[in-house]
Amino acid sequence: MIQACQIENILYAGVIGDALGVPVEFEKRDFYYINSMIGVGTWGRPAGSWSDDTSFSLPLMENLIENGDYDQLMQKFENYMFHNEYTPDDEAFGIGNTCAKAVRNWSVNHYPALECGDPSVYANGNGALMRLAPLAIHLVDEDSLDKRLQLTRDYTCLTHRHPRAILASYIYLEIIHSLLNGRSLLTALKILPEKLEGTLKDQPEVWNELKYFEPIFETDFAATLRCEIKSSGYVVDTLLASIWCALNATSIDQAIILAVNLGDDTDTLASITGTLASCVNLSDQVSKTWKGQLRNLKLLNSIIEPFAKMESKKIEECHSSSVPN
Repeated sequence: MIQACQIENILYAGVIGDALGVPVEFEKRDFYYINSMIGVGTWGRPAGSWSDDTSFSLPLMENLIENGDYDQLMQKFENYMFHNEYTPDDEAFGIGNTCAKAVRNWSVNHYPALECGDPSVYANGNGALMRLAPLAIHLVDEDSLDKRLQLTRDYTCLTHRHPRAILASYIYLEIIHSLLNGRSLLTALKILPEKLEGTLKDQPEVWNELKYFEPIFETDFAATLRCEIKSSGYVVDTLLASIWCALNATSIDQAIILAVNLGDDTDTLASITGTLASCVNLSDQVSKTWKGQLRNLKLLNSIIEPFAKMESKKIEECHSSSVPN
């Protein structure tokens, strides 16, 4: 049964990966090496600055704490993008085009929340994937696969509506669900296609996208050469690279360093890798030094700590109610 401190560790691993990657975002692989928290770089920010990956995740945590609806969450996204809330230094930066378009669709064009995401095949970035870890934690004690997938689809569609992005979210959240329920990463990957197939028979447009993700289900995927791992902002590249990093590391810190040195979309890749690696290694702790160097820890703690306590309590109550007298 996952504890509050482990939930906090998972969430902070994601923030730390984000912050480590910010200074070298868009840099070419092997033209640099990162193994510590540095500043300036691509965005000219102080060391420990985190970006849109975290700034979109914090409103989701807060909205789950408040039991808010999708419109309330979109309002929080607007508060981030237009009013600099949920930021390390009161300034939003690095927001991807697809996410920005979705927020404008809600705020300016008054689209329904679940229709704000771009359905185009050219809008398959990782901007939904990067913020959904809190939802995976929230659903860890949800036994209904149908319900988990429906909620995953809805939260994805707030910014991304193409079937490929939706399937990427399904895969990512179901991997986390398996990990937090005691399975290994290799086992989670092995059972996932069959588990999804039965449920997605009514979503052929989504199921047909599986071919883009097939490499991660191959037994020798971890042995893929580093030069063959792509690290762009394309959702398929991000998911495959994050899983590859998690499979090839023995600690959370090692996985994050592996990810952040792949180049290109370093902040999102390292953030998602940190999340996965911390779910794989629940007994490990992400670097306390790195955590202490994060900007605006007061804001991070004010949302992450109550979210972790709420989810841990919910899991404990669910576990207690399922144990026979």
